[in-house]
Amino acid sequence: MELAPETLKKILVDSGFVTAEEFDAAAKDAKDFNKDIVNVLVFRNLITEASLGKLAAKHLGFPYALIRNKAIPSKVLDLIPEKVAHSYKLIPFQQEKNELHVAMEDPKDFEAVEFMKRRTGLKIIPYYATAADLTKALGQYKRNIRVEFENIIQENIKKAAKLGKDVAKAAEELPVIKILDTVLEFAIAERASDIHIETTQETLLIRFRVDGVLRDIITLPKGVQPAIIARIKILSSLKLDEHRIPQDGRFKFQAAEEAIALRVSMLPGHFAENAVMRLLPETARPLSLEELGLAKEGLEIVQRNIKQPHGMILSTGPTGSGKTTTLYSILTILNTTAVKIVTVEDPVEYGIRRVSQIQINPKAGLTFATGLRSILRHDPDIIMVGEIRDNETVEIAIHAALTGHLVLSTLHTNDAPGAIPRLLDMGAEGYLVASTINMVIAQRLVRRICQACVQEYGPSETERKALTVQFGESTTKMKFFRGKGCDECGDSGYKGRVGLFEVLEVDDMIRELAVKRSSADEIRQAAEKRGMVSMVRDGLNKVSAGITTIEEIMRATRE
Repeated sequence: MELAPETLKKILVDSGFVTAEEFDAAAKDAKDFNKDIVNVLVFRNLITEASLGKLAAKHLGFPYALIRNKAIPSKVLDLIPEKVAHSYKLIPFQQEKNELHVAMEDPKDFEAVEFMKRRTGLKIIPYYATAADLTKALGQYKRNIRVEFENIIQENIKKAAKLGKDVAKAAEELPVIKILDTVLEFAIAERASDIHIETTQETLLIRFRVDGVLRDIITLPKGVQPAIIARIKILSSLKLDEHRIPQDGRFKFQAAEEAIALRVSMLPGHFAENAVMRLLPETARPLSLEELGLAKEGLEIVQRNIKQPHGMILSTGPTGSGKTTTLYSILTILNTTAVKIVTVEDPVEYGIRRVSQIQINPKAGLTFATGLRSILRHDPDIIMVGEIRDNETVEIAIHAALTGHLVLSTLHTNDAPGAIPRLLDMGAEGYLVASTINMVIAQRLVRRICQACVQEYGPSETERKALTVQFGESTTKMKFFRGKGCDECGDSGYKGRVGLFEVLEVDDMIRELAVKRSSADEIRQAAEKRGMVSMVRDGLNKVSAGITTIEEIMRATRE
């Protein structure tokens, strides 16, 4: 149930969370960029989804249900069919004797309440839940696919075996379509970021990457490989008869209420072609800086520096550390009608409304450097360069930052202080680096503890002493947490990921060291004396807060 903007404004302004001016500004941007105003308010950290849910529930006169991380028993879910739950936007979450507690987007929906009463024979107790929480909770219905997954696949493999040798025709037949659709649905239910389809000598292996970790899912007969690969190529508009060179494509998949964009990469292998599909949810709201994992001093530095009219902001870290996601979140904050933003990327991960995004094409001569040089003639205010790889890109980016543009880019270094020597090694002049870089954000990704099964524990004295030696500071007063493992997280103890950050603000002292071409260690020592929180310290803070585990910090921060 969407509250009218006027009602929402009154509720929020009266509560003191938001001023009338802040609400009006958010409403204008929501209209200009075709976004949900609630998402804009949450993204700007004006209010949390939970606080907004409580206020809306109070206004409607119903109790509030926080169901985002609640593991709902299967016997309760089974009381209301999945299609009905999606149709009415509701989910049962608890049964007490003859009462069924149901979270609803519109708890005043009399028709839905009456249907559930007749269906279950129970007294229905309606609660209000936010649309975002309901969407996430409804994913629990997909637990059924975990049980049925292999049966569905095996059943359709038998049918696919009876198809003819015409691969293109087989790829359009129902058994092959069903196999791929089931794999995609299962990947979404498991929150996979990537699907790997790998051809071995005797089988076709399917693997998912979940929270950054690859795991085997199912092994299929090698005989279905040509049809499965052909099906992916057809959806991605790739050449069916090309098996010798890599191919890249895209397609979209609709799962319940969630639209998923898939970026496809085909690669010739020793035995046959392999495919990797990156899953990019289109309906997901961009993460705010706080949701990414930035906190306290680091968050304040980032918020202060992204308001600068010119200069350079760098995000550093290894491949897969979330650098691009961080830059996209910053771009979303900066994206207003008053500025023009142009990006040059490889590849374009997400489409951003009213941002000119350019995909590089080295074969056609469009590199980061040539793209950057061209977009300077399009009168941008803010520029994002996917990656600084060479001297030419460095020089143009620095020139852009010197001539009144705010430039965002990524760099491959292990930490924030290392970014400055890296640019100098690429041929940039020390005085130019010193005068253009505003801030460097280094990061890693670690798995979050599942909040449905988180529990505190105490390491032994031996373990604490070993940790003290490794991290160089006492862990005596630290609290430690881990996930016990439950249905919600697939017994892994983890669900989702969060960033570890190290934010270096370039002040006069750091500029002086850059001009002197000081080492990364010298820059680190100076920065930490001036209050920079190291990535390890940020990780230990997140361990004590019950966000992640000490094992994840050790894994992510080892050199």
